[in-house]
Amino acid sequence: MTKFTFVVEFEDGKEPSVSVATDILGGKLLTVVFKDDVNDRAIPVSKQLPAEGQTVNLFDANGEGWIIGWRGMYKTFGQKNTGKWSWVFQINDIDADSVNITHWAEIPELPEDTE
Repeated sequence: MTKFTFVVEFEDGKEPSVSVATDILGGKLLTVVFKDDVNDRAIPVSKQLPAEGQTVNLFDANGEGWIIGWRGMYKTFGQKNTGKWSWVFQINDIDADSVNITHWAEIPELPEDTE
């Protein structure tokens, strides 16, 4: 079977009533996601940063591409945030000074069927 993804924009409050198995162009609807699954994937760091310590996909415009990392906060000896932070990467060999992180995205959930 072939699957398609449609992204349809509706005015607020005018979304159609849909459910699993609704007939769509001769096929049956399998999944509905009420969000912008196209434009919400990569978030510019200039607009929003991930939460402190949240592991996310980070995009390095200098050539590494997508890498896994998080924002590491600098803390005082009393564990209070100093307000300063740096990117921390899952791969220890990546130097934060050599990357240009421009976007981030949440890591997708693991597939249910891992066989």
